[in-house]
Amino acid sequence: MEHAEIPQDMRDALNQFDHVARQIVDSFCLGLDSQDPPQIIYHYTNDVGLKGILETGQLWLTDIFNLNDPSELSHGFSHVVNILNERVANGPPESKEFAKHIAKFHQAGMQLSAHYFVCSFSSSGEDLGQWRAYADDGCGYALGFDAKMLDKIFIRDEGASTWGNCTFSVTYADAALKDIHRQLIEEMFDLISLPQGRNLGSSSINAYLQELSALLTVYALRAALFFKHEAYENESEYRFLQIHQGGPQPPPEVNRRYRSYELVKYRKFDWRQLGTEALKQIIVGPSADRPKATQFARDCLTAFHLGEVEILCSEIPYRAVK
Repeated sequence: MEHAEIPQDMRDALNQFDHVARQIVDSFCLGLDSQDPPQIIYHYTNDVGLKGILETGQLWLTDIFNLNDPSELSHGFSHVVNILNERVANGPPESKEFAKHIAKFHQAGMQLSAHYFVCSFSSSGEDLGQWRAYADDGCGYALGFDAKMLDKIFIRDEGASTWGNCTFSVTYADAALKDIHRQLIEEMFDLISLPQGRNLGSSSINAYLQELSALLTVYALRAALFFKHEAYENESEYRFLQIHQGGPQPPPEVNRRYRSYELVKYRKFDWRQLGTEALKQIIVGPSADRPKATQFARDCLTAFHLGEVEILCSEIPYRAVK
């Protein structure tokens, strides 16, 4: 719809909500930006992953909807749906219709909203759950990178993203995310009924409500990207995030790899483009054959990597799952 179809005072109301919503989310993001990253961040992988990361100098950013926990963004956005449903229970009919539209987006529209690619690290190089889930049941490796150096390389990766790259420590606090979403809904709720009582055509009303719902979903999703369910808190995730404009077509340079009845979309990140110093450690998994696994890591470094890297062995007690 053309902007001219929306009366100016309603357009002003949309712009005001856009401004306030941005402030609400930015206030949280500023707190994240003020935090220093961990000194070392760890990427858990198996022996094939170790060889590939060293040989190519690349890490993979995976489509967020193909992650091991593909529901994480959906879980975060579900707070908006729940809070809005509570708010409209005693509200006017148009608010109930608006809530249905947001619920429909939650169920079927999120994957078209934007293309999100992430690479996950951890501030912990000795986490049992991650050894088991991501590092061949403890037989793999944890690669330790200098966080500030890797941040610098990623943020400077010009042209990699249409909307920008960012890095941050994931927050595990549903209450904090719910508070952000509740603030967004309170700021926009009365705007749902703004077209009522006016002599407006359906095209103008629909255009207005579509923009209002788009603003709410954009800021709600943006906030949800920084959170994960509290059940994953032990992962202490430090996330590299890349966002591309949404739509049915993926952004350029998207690759696909096979994973059990699924083609997983990913993009490549050249972590070694500014030098070899970013990689600092390789930790051999707690259930690996230490001499064999250590020698394999050493051979890979000799063959593919020129920097100095410390090879360590995990000291935590661990029993592989049989």
